[in-house]
Amino acid sequence: MMSLPAFGPRDRERRKAVQAPDDINAVLAANWPPYSRDELSKFSRTLRLGALTPQNTLASYLARRLNRAVHALQNRAARYNQTKAWAMTAPNGRQILFPINDYSSTQFKKMVDGYDQLYEKTLISFVTERLGPQDVFVDVGANVGYISAFAASTGASVFALEIQRDLMPLIEQMASINGFDLVRALHVGASSRSGLSMMPRIEANPGTQLEGQTGRFNRNEPRSVVDDFVPMMALDDAFLDADLLPKLVKVDVEGHEIGVLEGSRRIIEAGRTTFVVEFHPHLITLYRRQADELLKPFDPARWSMFQLTDDGLRPIAAMADIQPDPRDPNPKLVFEPRAA
Repeated sequence: MMSLPAFGPRDRERRKAVQAPDDINAVLAANWPPYSRDELSKFSRTLRLGALTPQNTLASYLARRLNRAVHALQNRAARYNQTKAWAMTAPNGRQILFPINDYSSTQFKKMVDGYDQLYEKTLISFVTERLGPQDVFVDVGANVGYISAFAASTGASVFALEIQRDLMPLIEQMASINGFDLVRALHVGASSRSGLSMMPRIEANPGTQLEGQTGRFNRNEPRSVVDDFVPMMALDDAFLDADLLPKLVKVDVEGHEIGVLEGSRRIIEAGRTTFVVEFHPHLITLYRRQADELLKPFDPARWSMFQLTDDGLRPIAAMADIQPDPRDPNPKLVFEPRAA
């Protein structure tokens, strides 16, 4: 079985290819991997126009990889694209489609309509203003992929983490019908450590909690037909790699936000990731935590702390500084690393 050679960063490999245009391996390295469907098509044409020869094992291998990716995208479109949808417009003017074909998607649409399609407008603006094609966005508690979609409209790579199994198809459908190939839907919850956590088996909804993390149950029961299980991971275990380190992490986990931050200690220590955390004061005690713990991971000497409001970022230094907002019962707290 063949493995890829140690290609360097594409910019460096492209400089090599300019210096050695007849070196087909240098040309291959300069274009691998493709970052978009346009690059995928262009690279495929390059291979067909001469690089693909019986003597060039690397080109043959990459051609097979490309063909498999094309077929996978085509199959995904065939599976998901025949669905009813409703539309929103991203700040950059791009139209985003959301599927509406089952109870969960219908209920979410009703909630958005209740805000005159201004649902999470301030959060959307905050996220899209800070992301670009070179960035990684991690959406912890993605639900139907609403914020993930707007993040993807910037060209960023998006990891949508969601604990509700029934919402996975909606996130996949959203990504497919919009051509958001860099949205990865992960059926996983974020916590302080890896493992399995119990949760109720109920209709998907925006307020589902990880019952197994609350301490209200003293044992896991795999034979229960009223419970489900979801894999858990610490964000440090998945996203600490330099190429995966997020530019921005959004956390909306119905009271489990402190556990998520405890599993992000090394990412926080790296000081290159902005966190937007939806604080659920009425739910956090269910996880046997205290509100003040939410600020502890962020050293004021290295981090700026704010409450995200419709009027912009309002600095805070303690939980007592958070002001109630009748339009948003769950305050959104922003933690930004200070410039070194």
